[in-house]
Amino acid sequence: MKYIRVIATIIILALITSTGTSAAGTVDVYVSGNTEKINATTEGSVAYVSFSQLVEILGGMLDWDLVGHRISYTRENSRLEFTVDSPYFKLNDTVYNLTFPVKLIDGQMYLPPMTFIPFLNRVSPQQITYSEQSGSIRIESEYFNVTDIAFSRKANGLLVEIYLTTTLAYDIFLTEGNWINVSIRDAKLNQSKILSRKDSRFMYRLKTHQIGETGQVSFRLKRNVEKWHHKIVYDPPRIQISIADAAFNLDTADTAPVVGPDNKIDVIVIDPGHGGGDYGAIGKGGTREKDIVLGISKELAKLIRKDKQFKVIMTRDRDKTLTLQQRADVANMAAADLFISIHANSSLKKDVRGWNVFFLAQAKNDSARAVAQFENSAFLKDQRIAGSIEYGEDPILGILNEMIMTEFQAESHDFAMMIDREMRRSVKIPARGVDQAGFYVLNMVFSPSVLVESGFISNRNEEKLLKSSKYQKKVARAIYEAIKRFRSKYESN
Repeated sequence: MKYIRVIATIIILALITSTGTSAAGTVDVYVSGNTEKINATTEGSVAYVSFSQLVEILGGMLDWDLVGHRISYTRENSRLEFTVDSPYFKLNDTVYNLTFPVKLIDGQMYLPPMTFIPFLNRVSPQQITYSEQSGSIRIESEYFNVTDIAFSRKANGLLVEIYLTTTLAYDIFLTEGNWINVSIRDAKLNQSKILSRKDSRFMYRLKTHQIGETGQVSFRLKRNVEKWHHKIVYDPPRIQISIADAAFNLDTADTAPVVGPDNKIDVIVIDPGHGGGDYGAIGKGGTREKDIVLGISKELAKLIRKDKQFKVIMTRDRDKTLTLQQRADVANMAAADLFISIHANSSLKKDVRGWNVFFLAQAKNDSARAVAQFENSAFLKDQRIAGSIEYGEDPILGILNEMIMTEFQAESHDFAMMIDREMRRSVKIPARGVDQAGFYVLNMVFSPSVLVESGFISNRNEEKLLKSSKYQKKVARAIYEAIKRFRSKYESN
C-alpha cells in the first residue's frame, strides 16, 4: 500500500505540473499584403495570442488599472472590459463568456482567439478571421484607405505621394524642425506598410498617427522646406507633395542627432517628483516618496555643481507643490539639454523590488502602464479641475502632442540605457531595467528626458535603503556618470 501511495502521489504531481503549462511562440497576422507576428502560447490545449500586440495592429486603446487585474479595450463607440483569470467580459452593457480565462503573461494580455475573435468582429470595422488549423489571423486589407507612401528624387526636388483607395479630404502643414504633416479625414492608415517606406536619404523620421477617424502621416526632412505645393491626383488616387529643392541629393547625410539649442549638453534639469500636498507613495514605515526623491535630487545637484561642467536647475529644492506643467515649464524655459524626473516606485505586492529607468513612448507591458498611471494621476486631477481639453478630445491636438513626445525618443532611450548601465554597477538591488511608458511630465519637455524609479518604497527592505544617505548618494552618482557619458557621445565639438 505504501508503494501504491507513492506511485499515486507521483502521478498526481505529474498531472498538476503538466496542467496549464505554456509553450511560447508566435502566430502570423496577415494584413494588407504584409505579415506581422505576435506572441502566442498554449495553456493546456487552449491556444492564446497576445491581444496587447494585436491591438497595435488593429488600433483602439487598452487601459489598465493600477494593479493590472482589470483591462478595458475601447474601439470606435464600443468598450470591452476584462478581468485577468476570468472568462467573463463585458461588451458595452452585456456580459459574455469566453469559455477560457483571460491571461496576463510577461505584462501582456492574452486571449483565446477561437472564442474571442467572433466578439471582436462586432466592434472592429475590419473583418478578422482565425484559422485554428494554421494558427494564423487574417485582417481584410480593404479596411485601409490610406495604403502606402512613396518618396522619389526629381530633377528639381523631392516628390512625396501618399496613396489612397478613394479621394479623401486632407490638411497639410509645416511645423518646426522641417516636419511636413498630412492630416487626412476619414482615414484608416496602413501604418506598418507606410512606416516601412522610411528613406534615410531624405528624412530623419517618418511617423504615422491614428486617432479616431483622423489619420496623419508626418515626416521630418533633412533639408529646410521653403518652396512646396500639394494636390490630389487620380488614377490611382493619391496626395502629391512636391518640394522644390534641387539640392535634395542621394548622399547619405550625417544622421547624428543634434540635442541642445547650442549643440552643447550643459543645462541639466532635475525634477524631484511629487511634493507639498502630493506625498507620492508612502511606505509601510511612513516614509514619503516626496522626501526620498528630494534627497536623491539634492545629492545629484551637489555632484553636478561640484564638477562645474554643467548648469543644474531643480524644479523644486524644498517641499512644495508643483503641477506637471509647471515642472515642464521650468525645463523648457531653461532650454534644458537633459531632464531627469526622480521617483520611488510602489506596488500592492510587498515583495516586489528593484529600480527602473523609463523613457517616453507607448507602454508595452502592464507594469509600465501601472507606473505611468500612478505618476500621471496628479496631472489628470489638475486637468479635471481646470476643465482643460484632454488630448483624446481633439485629434489634431493629440497628433501634434504625439509628435512632440517622440521628437527625442531615440536620445531619451539612449540616456535611459546609460543610466541603466551605471545603476547596475553601483546599486545592489534587483535591476528591472529600461522600460517605456506615457508620462505626462516627460511628454511636455522639449529635450531628451527620463524618469528614474529608484526603488520600491512599498518593500520594507527597500524602504529602509531609500531612506539612507548612502543609498541616495549611490543613485545620484550613477545618474551623474550617465550624464557625463551622454555628453561625451552627443555634444558637438
